[in-house]
Amino acid sequence: MLPFLLIPIAALVFSLSQEKRYEASASILFSDTDVIASDNPEREAATNVELLSLDEIQRGAKQRLAGPRAEKVDAEEAGTANVLTITATDPDPRLAARTANAYAAAYVDFRRSSARREIVAEQQFVRSELERTGNATKRARARARSLRERLRRLEFAQSRERGGARIVQPATRPASPSSPKPVRNTVIGGIVALFLALLTALLFERLDPRMVTPNEIERTLGRPILGFIRKSRALARTPVGGRPEPADVDDFLALRAHLRYLDRQRAVRSVLVTSGIEGDGKTTIAWNLAWVAAGRETRVLFVEGDLRHPTLAPTLGLDPARNIARVLDGTATLSDVTQEVALPSAENGRLPPRIMAVALAGDAPTRCTDAIAWERLGAALGEAEAHYDLIVIDTAPILLVPDAIPLLSRVGGVLVVGRLRSTPRVALARLKEQLDTVGAPTLGAVVNSVGKDTAYVYGYDGHGR
Repeated sequence: MLPFLLIPIAALVFSLSQEKRYEASASILFSDTDVIASDNPEREAATNVELLSLDEIQRGAKQRLAGPRAEKVDAEEAGTANVLTITATDPDPRLAARTANAYAAAYVDFRRSSARREIVAEQQFVRSELERTGNATKRARARARSLRERLRRLEFAQSRERGGARIVQPATRPASPSSPKPVRNTVIGGIVALFLALLTALLFERLDPRMVTPNEIERTLGRPILGFIRKSRALARTPVGGRPEPADVDDFLALRAHLRYLDRQRAVRSVLVTSGIEGDGKTTIAWNLAWVAAGRETRVLFVEGDLRHPTLAPTLGLDPARNIARVLDGTATLSDVTQEVALPSAENGRLPPRIMAVALAGDAPTRCTDAIAWERLGAALGEAEAHYDLIVIDTAPILLVPDAIPLLSRVGGVLVVGRLRSTPRVALARLKEQLDTVGAPTLGAVVNSVGKDTAYVYGYDGHGR
C-alpha cells in the first residue's frame, strides 16, 4: 500500500512547488437584438470567441495596458451568444484583472467601431442613390423622400450605436489563486491511489492461485464452513499432543458444537480430518478437536493416521510399539494398540484429569498403501464407534498420500482444513473431486489461521453461534 500512499503525497508536494496563478474575468453582455438577428446563435457565439484574436483587439488591449499583459487570455461564451467572459491568468493578480478589463474594453470598442463603419458605408450608399434619383418625376420625388428619411435614421443610429455589446461585470483583483489547488489535487491523487490499489488488489486476487477468502473455500468445496481457527502464536508453538492455551480453546469448542448439532437425525461418531496439501494445520486441528471433546463422561479416541510422519509417541510418552501399523498388517487389533493418556483438567487440578484414548501411527509397514490393509483398519474403526462418543482420525493429505482413501467411505464424516493464502484453489478443487468420487461424507471446511476480524466478518463469533 505504501507506493499508493505516495501518489497523494506527490500530488501535494507538486502542487505546493508550483507558482501561483490568479484568474480574473470580465463579462460582456450582447443585446437581444443581435442575438435575434443572428440566424445561427451557436455560430455567433463561436465567432465572438474568435474575434478576441483579431489584431485590432490585440492592439486596443495593448494600448490600454501600456505595459506587460497577463500570461494567458481566454474567452468563453455562456449560453447562446448572450454573454462573453474574458479571463486573464497571471502570477500577478493585479495584472490579471487589468488585462481582462483591457481586453473587454477593446472588444466592446471593436464591436462599436465595426457597427459604425457599417452605418457609414450604408450612409454613403444612400447618398449616392439620392444623387442618382433626382426630382424629374413624381415617382423619383417619392423615392428621394424615402432615401432622405432613411439617411436621417442612419445618422441617428450612428450617434447612438454601441456595437450591441457592453461590459456588465468588470474584472476585479482575485483574492486567492486559481492554481495550483493543493487540496483538490491531493484529493484527486488519493482517489487515483485508491482506484489503483483496488484494481491491483482485484488483479492480485484473480491471479493469486491461493485461497484468499473463506467464501472461496466454501464455494470450491461446495460445503459450509464449520469453524474458524484464529491465528495464535501459542497454538503454533504448542506441539501436537500438548495442551492448548485457554484463549485458543473456544474456537475448537465451537467446531465441536457444530459437529454435534450438524445433523440432528444422526450423531457423527467418527471424523476424518484431511487437507489438500501439507502445512494447512490439519494435525493440530484434529488433536485439539479431540482434546476439547474428551471429558470425564465423554470417551474420545484419537487416531494418528499419518504413518509417514508419526510424532505423538515422544510427546505423550506412550509405547511406540503399540501402533496402527500392526492393525494394518493384521498382527494386532485396534483395542490392542490403543493407549490412554490423562489430560489436565481445566479446573487447575481440583478435579480428576480427563482421559483420552490414542492409537499411534508407528512406522509405516511395507504394505502401508495396500487398500485391503486400510479396509481392515476401517472395519476396526467402525466397530470402535460402539465404544467411543467421538473418534478423530488424522491422516496425511489425501492428494499427496492416498493411503487413507479406503477410510473415507467408512467414517461418519470428513473435515477439510484450508489455510487462507496458503491452500491452492486447484488443490482444494481436486480434493473435492476425489472426495465426491469415493462418496465420502464431507461435512464441511475448517478455515485455519484466520485474521482476528475474519471470523466476525463471516458471521462466526468463536463461541459456536
